[in-house]
Amino acid sequence: MLDKIRFDDLVEEYQKDFEYRIHSDHSLWLAIACFQNNWSLDDQDFESMFADVVQNLGNILNLNTFTFDSDALLELIERSPKIVHAMMVDLFDENQDTVIRIKNFEQQANELLDEDYALDEETVSMLLCLNSPDKYSVFNLRGCQRLASWLKLDYEFEQQATVKNIQNWLILVQEIIERLSDNQLMLDEYMYYLEWDTEEEPNYLHYLCDKFGNDFQWSAEKDSQLLVLASDICNYLAQHRNLTPAIGQKQYWWLNANPSFWNLSDLKVGEERYYTLYSESGHKRRVFQHFLDAKVGDKIIGYESYPSRNVVALMEISRASDGEAVFFKKIEEFEHPVAYKDLRQCPELKDLEVFISPTGSLFKVTEDEFNFIMDKVREHNPVAYTKENFLSEVYMPEADYDRVSALLKYKKNIILQGAPGVGKTFAAKRLAYAMMGQKKDENIELIQFHQSYTYEDFMMGYKPTEQGFELRYGSFYRFCKRAAEHPDEPFFCIIDEINRGNLSKIFGELLMLLEKDYRNQSITLAYTDEPFAVPSNVYLIGMMNTADRSLSIIDYALRRRFSFFDMKPAFESTGFMQQQLIAGNVTFDRLINRIEELDDEISRDLSLGPGFCMGHSYFSNPEGEWTIDKLRLIVDYDILPMLREYWFDDQDKLEHWESALHEVLND
Repeated sequence: MLDKIRFDDLVEEYQKDFEYRIHSDHSLWLAIACFQNNWSLDDQDFESMFADVVQNLGNILNLNTFTFDSDALLELIERSPKIVHAMMVDLFDENQDTVIRIKNFEQQANELLDEDYALDEETVSMLLCLNSPDKYSVFNLRGCQRLASWLKLDYEFEQQATVKNIQNWLILVQEIIERLSDNQLMLDEYMYYLEWDTEEEPNYLHYLCDKFGNDFQWSAEKDSQLLVLASDICNYLAQHRNLTPAIGQKQYWWLNANPSFWNLSDLKVGEERYYTLYSESGHKRRVFQHFLDAKVGDKIIGYESYPSRNVVALMEISRASDGEAVFFKKIEEFEHPVAYKDLRQCPELKDLEVFISPTGSLFKVTEDEFNFIMDKVREHNPVAYTKENFLSEVYMPEADYDRVSALLKYKKNIILQGAPGVGKTFAAKRLAYAMMGQKKDENIELIQFHQSYTYEDFMMGYKPTEQGFELRYGSFYRFCKRAAEHPDEPFFCIIDEINRGNLSKIFGELLMLLEKDYRNQSITLAYTDEPFAVPSNVYLIGMMNTADRSLSIIDYALRRRFSFFDMKPAFESTGFMQQQLIAGNVTFDRLINRIEELDDEISRDLSLGPGFCMGHSYFSNPEGEWTIDKLRLIVDYDILPMLREYWFDDQDKLEHWESALHEVLND
């Protein structure tokens, strides 16, 4: 039984290059059309017909990566036309077992051929597929071996083991087809490209329908699609030297561009360019395997050599190599390039391939090296972040975003309050990003209040040392000084669990300075004679759990300096419903419906209310599929402990909801 998650990862990787593969590699469909149009076991000149068809098939298939030994077949027909005719009749006889037919054909062929030729099951399976594309896929030993390893199959494929290989191949093809048949979006996309009809690319599917009649379209069309797709997936996998980098794991590269020939800075964001695998003189590029291993989605550090000598762009492999070139597109231009000499001095990059052996064009970069380089880039080139980015990540209506952002700009201090799990912390940081227009973490200070947190931690205070006591500045003091040095940039102090601290003691004399009307006005602090002001470019975002019974400790003096914004569970938001649609999980959908019923019950409870509801973030952005085990963990270790606190004095209600939630998971 194949590993479904790993297979879906493989298909997802395959689909990234889908359109290009369909357009550039119609070879199997073309071969099928060629065979069906010219092949006949009843041809009076069978020998000439056989030779012509095999020669044409060789020209079509051998330009690509399908294995088809046309030379061996041509040698066969030249030696024994009558025997080969009988062999072909037996091979295409559907009354015989498939494994026996392939084994007998291979054995008879190799008895006729001398040691210079050796026909294997790959070529024989191709003949079966060409004759009956609605019944057979193409066997690819290398691809099947990698599939067996990647999909954790309980069977394997070996050299010179025809019977075992074909038996396992037939099992594997059925498993692949069963999984592919559920992916209707992929099949629709596949049909869309197949039905394109141009002078350069004839519509092979229409040809087959014309040849066999409309019955072929309705009875065999989908089977042929699935079988050819299964063939191409195996073929795709066989082309990758290393399976692990090819599937589910990003790779990273460094590309040298010589401004004397082409300039990365002139390339527009989104514009595609290619880099040839061979030089103008026909020689392979240095470290040729890098060009073969590069796959769609890989990230590339774009470097311009002399005289620029700067890292100037981030790029991405947009299409896999076609054997002649690798294709990439520019996804970000760095307004402030990073100098080669600065990176060269970093000990973290001492093993970077391009530094050790700089001759060449494409160089391997490890994930750690890539992240380090990008951290250096981000010091002066933050990632852009817009309102649209916020709305795509935070399940909040656009009107609510407009309201909360306007409120923060006006008041400068807000508190996001809501039930547990509504995504307050997640939203706070992204609200700061959106107001800055970029992901600039150095302009954000994250603080968490707790019962032991003090003014000395927040602002300043004396701390013991070996010599006695010394004055130390707290996180908010340092943050304000940093903001004062950059008055044209907004700075955000995000305070989690703001109602868990003793607020009057933590803020002290800052309560007045926090007001928007008193920004930039100085007072003398308690521990020092120096003046201090909260800059006008400082914004405070507090988070408060409304299910916390300590809400009452927020006194009026603090409340009037903050505006409170309610965040609610967003199960009915467009973003969350889109997530449900993508998940396509009936159990997940039923559990969400049950949670919404639970929230209705909590809202009606006079001792609780809407502020105690269960939020959507418990069920947002999973890693992988929503399995029963994953959902059970959330119910047992996130939801039920909260309910036990809510209804500690109502055992019947607690048991009812515990049973109701488990009922969904046990069905």
